[in-house]
Amino acid sequence: MAYTRRDFMKMGALFVSIGVTAPAFITRTAEAATGTLPRILIVVQLSGGNDGLNTVVPYSDPKYRELRPTLALSEDEILLLDDRLAFHASMARLHERYARGQVAIIEGVGYPNPNRSHFRSMEIWHTAIPEKFEPSGWIGRYLDANCCGTAPVTGVEVSNAAINIGNTLPLSFWTSHVLVPAIGTVNAFQFQTDGEYPDDRQNQLTAIREIYARSSSPREYDEFVRTVGRGALETSERIQQLARTYSPRVTYPNDQFSQNLKLIAQLMQADLGTRIYYVALGGFDTHSQQARTHATLLKTFSEGVDAFLADLEAQGKADDVLILSFSEFGRRARQNGSNGTDHGTAAPMFAIGHQVRGGIHGNAPDLVNLVEGDLKYEIDFRSVYSTVLEGWLGAKPEPVLGRRFDSVPFLKV
Repeated sequence: MAYTRRDFMKMGALFVSIGVTAPAFITRTAEAATGTLPRILIVVQLSGGNDGLNTVVPYSDPKYRELRPTLALSEDEILLLDDRLAFHASMARLHERYARGQVAIIEGVGYPNPNRSHFRSMEIWHTAIPEKFEPSGWIGRYLDANCCGTAPVTGVEVSNAAINIGNTLPLSFWTSHVLVPAIGTVNAFQFQTDGEYPDDRQNQLTAIREIYARSSSPREYDEFVRTVGRGALETSERIQQLARTYSPRVTYPNDQFSQNLKLIAQLMQADLGTRIYYVALGGFDTHSQQARTHATLLKTFSEGVDAFLADLEAQGKADDVLILSFSEFGRRARQNGSNGTDHGTAAPMFAIGHQVRGGIHGNAPDLVNLVEGDLKYEIDFRSVYSTVLEGWLGAKPEPVLGRRFDSVPFLKV
């Protein structure tokens, strides 16, 4: 009998009763036996709707300043990319990497019939199926098709081929057959006991191991529970040992986003065989008084990514990593009456790493030919996903996206 995600959620009381939490699902990977670190994808979600026009700025277009009389960035607030476009000055670290050919800017990304609801548009980006409501995510379907088989007892596979950094699992990972862990911190990634002293804790862990080893039940998912429990303990101990010995090669900024990237570097050091990590930076819903908030967020994004790559470079692992950022939509071309911007449509994406074809892919924003005040999209986001699936992860896009999309040449490989 196969169990769907909904069936599994109904079993939640059973898992809670035996102390298994979300991080316990890290048990194995289909590629771990190779002993080598495969190419890794880091997906960065900029939540809230990033203002693309003040991120990659069409500074030489007079229409830009006409549409944004107070929000348009001045010459001392931008870093030039070419004779038309510039970075927001808060992105100095990424500007330096752009100059080294490590940042690909994919302009005008969106999808047909755009939706300006945070929830629906984010759902569309997560599922990669704009035409209907879809219960599975694009990364989940990739895992189904490429990384994991089907568990013989329950039809549900436990896998560490992908990990979300955070306390909740994004829809991108949802699927009927693969369970992906959500990890908030390394310190929380351990089996929780109520033992007051170390010996108490060790005795309880020993008892739990014996229960998992001996437990039997007529229920079909009993072996699944036992496998998850054993794997949770083993992997938790491995991560805790790493936490005591891991030392980053650089100093990360002291913000949550950067610390989450540090956690990814730490998990990479553990070599669990994880191919996809997912992390979010929120706060981009800048309807009012946008300037300061947006500058702070872009600085956080730029400096966090730079520190992460510098850490990997010092460890000799940077060539294996691709960072892909997205936001659920851009903002409207014209600023609003509150010195902010409202929900829009198309916006730039970033692909960052040693293996990208740095530069600008696509055209600068057309601020004259707007659609109801919004930018026209030129590149379907599924073309970006397709390029990553085939060019970076070595997977066929069709089982994940439903059909083939034109590729975007932002990868060297």
